[in-house]
Amino acid sequence: MPAGGLRRAAGVALALACVIAPSACKRKHVPVEAVPELGYPACGDAGQDDPGTTVFAGHIRSGELSTERNVVERFELRRTSCGYTFRSRQEWPLAISDVEVRYDPGLTPTWAWKRMTIPGSPREDGAADIRRYDLRTGDVFIKHRDAEGELTLQKLLPGGRVKAPQGARVGAVVGPGRGIISAWLRHARMAVGEKTHELVLDFRDMIESLEMGALERNPDQYEPSFGKTVRVYTFFGKETVFADDDDVVIGDLAGMRPSDSVPFPEPEPMPTYGPLDPAHTP
Repeated sequence: MPAGGLRRAAGVALALACVIAPSACKRKHVPVEAVPELGYPACGDAGQDDPGTTVFAGHIRSGELSTERNVVERFELRRTSCGYTFRSRQEWPLAISDVEVRYDPGLTPTWAWKRMTIPGSPREDGAADIRRYDLRTGDVFIKHRDAEGELTLQKLLPGGRVKAPQGARVGAVVGPGRGIISAWLRHARMAVGEKTHELVLDFRDMIESLEMGALERNPDQYEPSFGKTVRVYTFFGKETVFADDDDVVIGDLAGMRPSDSVPFPEPEPMPTYGPLDPAHTP
């Protein structure tokens, strides 16, 4: 589901609910005076400029069965000398989300960054909301600069209905779009019928969550809109994605499909609102 205006409104409502009834809220943001400043992830002598080599790339968008016809997503995973780098861009009429995630060699996430901008914004920066998630100490620290320029620092604690094991570290991240789920699938490497649980950082919403999340591989199925048999995975017990034989997400139950299989034209590209700068923002 795209992130944007509706999620912003929901986030405000949820934040209020958390203030009124914190014991019932699975999102646990603790304000802190400082967060670890470990720098942008680098790869030894290669530094932060190591481009790596492409492992996979995807281009998916809403198809004929989707209720929202204007969602477009591009993503790629690159192998570097010290792990992997995932980058994605999701565009739809209410928001643009640019994401970068760094993983270790086992595809365990160590650092993430997200910039959300608003299509049609008169501001040069697109009213950018920028967040950095550093997982390298074992905890989850958030550095956030909102569209008004206010900077907040937080530590995110595990919540949810299932208690996280003592000392559990983030094993997967979920962000805007579907391509990012591919890294979780390739990390888990599951056989049909298997189910696994990880401590998952979900930063799709304006208010992030950190909780134990399930990933299950269902029986493969023939999907007519693809014209072939696909792998079927369900995460969080309710969201289903389709993947190819290399565990790269190629669509979902809501109607996202490979761009070249959609019979109507792709929407015009949305503005970039300046260069992306994960190394120096927020």
